[in-house]
Amino acid sequence: MSGFKIQRHLVAAFASLLMSSIAVGAAIAPAQVSAAQVEVVTYA
Repeated sequence: MSGFKIQRHLVAAFASLLMSSIAVGAAIAPAQVSAAQVEVVTYA
């Protein structure tokens, strides 16, 4: 039964890591897009 508990903890840890990376990506992506638009306007 302890093996199942460890597996459940690993799945939970992996899921939380995945969610945090998605959240960070969602937070960074708009900043990269706006920075790219500013560069285009500057060079135009």
